Amino acid sequence: MNRTKLIALLLLCSGASVISQGHHNNRALYNPEIIVEIEGTVTEVWYQNPHSRVYIEVSNEDGGNELWVAETLDRSQLDRRGRKYDDLAAGDYVELSGRAARDGSNSLQLLSIVRPSDGWEGSATAGLRWRPRTSCL
Repeated sequence: MNRTKLIALLLLCSGASVISQGHHNNRALYNPEIIVEIEGTVTEVWYQNPHSRVYIEVSNEDGGNELWVAETLDRSQLDRRGRKYDDLAAGDYVELSGRAARDGSNSLQLLSIVRPSDGWEGSATAGLRWRPRTSCL
């Protein structure tokens, strides 16, 4: 293999690597300027990839209920932060804060979650900051 082909192959592989690491930009989905605080009852915990989620039934001002979803990190990142699949369960009453969805839906990017009954706290995205992706190229 000549040098030109080798360089072209390496550049192609490097580009594919950067593309494969791409992911949706959370700034496109959630507004870092608007923090939402809700409280309600957990209906489901989805401790999976690509993003774990907590579904919460929240009472609205009209006396009805709304279903909210709090999106958080993927399972492996939560594991590294000491979170476990059974930290939360359906029926738990929780208080959450998170970045509001830009589309106005009942969705947020989880910043913190507290279960007042026993003082359990979680902050799945703590320490993460909005920052541009950098490339090693």
